[in-house]
This record gives sequence, C-alpha cells and structure tokens, in this order.
Amino acid sequence: MVTPPGRGRPAEVHALNSAAIALLSAHPQGFVVDLFKEVADKTLRGKVKDVNALIDTANLRGNPNEQNIVRLFASLGYPNILDGISWQRMSNAQLKAKLRGLNELRNKIFHGSSGTVTKVQVANHLNVFRNFAARLDAKLRAQVHAVTGAYPWPAA
Repeated sequence: MVTPPGRGRPAEVHALNSAAIALLSAHPQGFVVDLFKEVADKTLRGKVKDVNALIDTANLRGNPNEQNIVRLFASLGYPNILDGISWQRMSNAQLKAKLRGLNELRNKIFHGSSGTVTKVQVANHLNVFRNFAARLDAKLRAQVHAVTGAYPWPAA
C-alpha cells in the first residue's frame, strides 16, 4: 500500500526507518550470541566434557540490552564485560544508555507505539553498534587471551 505523495515525508519512510531499527536491533543480538559461543568454545574447550551442551543450556534469548549481555558473559567467567568500553565522544555510561535506547525503541516499534523514527536515529544507532561491536570483540579477545594464553581469533 502506497500513500499518495504530499507535503513532508511519506508514511513509507517512517515504516522503512522503523523496519531498519527492528533489523538493527536483531544484529547486535545475533552478534552477541555468536561471540558468546566463540568465547565459550575458546575458553572451555578441553576443560569441560561437552562445550556445546553447556552452550545449549545458556539463555541466548533476549534483547541485546546491558543486563542480558553482562549476564551472558558473566556465565563464562567474564563479569561486567561492558565496563570500560568507550570511544571518542561516547562514554561508557552513554554507550549503556544507547543500548537501552535502542532496546526501548525496538520494543515501541514491535508494540506499535514508536512515534516517528528518523533516518538520523537509524544512522546513529548503526554507528554506535559498529563501534560497540569492534570494542566488545577486542575486549573479549584480550580477556580470552589472558585466561587461555592464546588469542581466540585474529585481531579485527
């Protein structure tokens, strides 16, 4: 269904921006789960009988919010994994707020009360996720190295 053109932004743009936020919230969730599985394998291989059985018992569901990410990696012995992650013009507190904000916006979209979602919001969340993913990957790479004595994957 296409809205007839008129003054301002057509309704489809809002729908596309909302869909982009929904998709963007799924990517951090998938990234965190994949990273968790890799860290579990590299940390526990040879130390437990069946790493995959342990991974299968982990609660891998849930939005990629601060509490779920911290809980997941703490279950492997990497507590407070988000602490200290920051970059220029993004403090750790701001990052955690952005994770909450993306999760809240995602929930509003899925429950039909998102208001207007702009292209700027989508671009901002995408940029934050790119930076967050690189830094979380690097932090876990270093921490796995400290525990196992070997780097689990090449540096990004």
